Amino acid sequence: MTNAVEQLLKQNLIERCIGRQEFAHMLNIEPETLDSRIREGRYNKPCKDGRKSYWLLSYVQSVVTNTSESDTVAA
Repeated sequence: MTNAVEQLLKQNLIERCIGRQEFAHMLNIEPETLDSRIREGRYNKPCKDGRKSYWLLSYVQSVVTNTSESDTVAA
């Protein structure tokens, strides 16, 4: 059984789950700021697995990429 899971991971068929703390860290914001942005509708609500909340890595990467591209420095 474990061998099958390892094979799926190698084939990237199982996607990594990102928690609230790590998602906020990747955006360089506080977790509370992430929560408020989720309430505002700027980001999707997390998936749930029992008590664990998470986002898929592909979604987090798309948010981080779009955020970094849209950030502009005011002169």
